[in-house]
Order: sequence, then C-alpha cells, then structure tokens
Amino acid sequence: MVGENIKQRIVGALVLIALAIIIIPLLFDFSDSREVDTNTQIPPRPEIQPVTVPEPVRPENIVPAKSSEEVFQFGVDSADQGSSLEDEAPTLSSEGLPVAWVLQVGSFRDEEKAKGLVKSLLDDGYKAFVRNQKVDGGVLSRVFVGPKVLKKKLVEEKAAIDKKYGVDTILLRFEP
Repeated sequence: MVGENIKQRIVGALVLIALAIIIIPLLFDFSDSREVDTNTQIPPRPEIQPVTVPEPVRPENIVPAKSSEEVFQFGVDSADQGSSLEDEAPTLSSEGLPVAWVLQVGSFRDEEKAKGLVKSLLDDGYKAFVRNQKVDGGVLSRVFVGPKVLKKKLVEEKAAIDKKYGVDTILLRFEP
C-alpha cells in the first residue's frame, strides 16, 4: 500500500511536470524578442523662407463710391435729377392726398404664393399687402410693403428685405 501511494505520487508529479513543460512556454514566449522599428516615416522639415508681400497701393484714378442716398434714387440717371432723402418732407399731391411710397417685393401668377410671401412679411413686422392686376393671359398678384410717406424709411427697409428674402424690390409711388 505504501508502495502504491508513492507510485501514484510519482506519476502525479511527472504529469504535473509534463503539463508545466507544455503550458509555461505557451504563456511566456521566450523566443527572440521582436524589435520595434524606431525609424520615422515622417520626412524632415523643409526649409521655407518667409515671403514678404508689399502693402497694396491705391491707384490714383479710382472714383469713390456713391453714398447710399445716391445709390437708391430710382428712376434717376444722375445725382442732379434726384432728390435728397434727408430734405424730404411729407407733401400732398394735386388731389390733396399724401405722396407716399411702396416697395414692390414680387409679382406672382399663383395667388397662394403671393399670400405666403405676405404672411412671411407680416410675421417679420412689415406692413404688406397684395394687389391683383389683370394682364393678358391671367391675373398677376403683386406683393407690396408700405406705404410710407418718407422715402428714406422704405429705402432702409429695401436693403433688409432684399437681403432676407433674396429679391430685388422696386420702389414705386403709392397710388391708392
């Protein structure tokens, strides 16, 4: 019995040693260690000389830009024909009605599109309305903003409306 016990212990020890010989090399790789490539793939920094750009020189023959008053004089070919927007005062026409101005924002064959634009303008705080006009081939719905007795106020609104809605409004005299 004692011989049998020792025999089992020796066989068990041999099995454990055999397993250790097989498993330890799997856990720890004792082969050649892998070398890490420390050479860079990034090219060296190029030698760049700074570029100096001379300051621009304004040519002598450039005509200065027109003022906003001159730019927005509709139906006027030269500054001599136009009227100053600052000196403008509300006046009455020969019929005794105030002379007023409107902006024509758009002209549509589809009345629903015109009403949609009017709604957008009203939502943005502009006084807008539609007038229908019969033309050969149907009815045109024209969208207007205004009227205002001071042309300068409409010119200021024109720039904002043109930019926001992507249109080119037309300044017209208001006829009730």
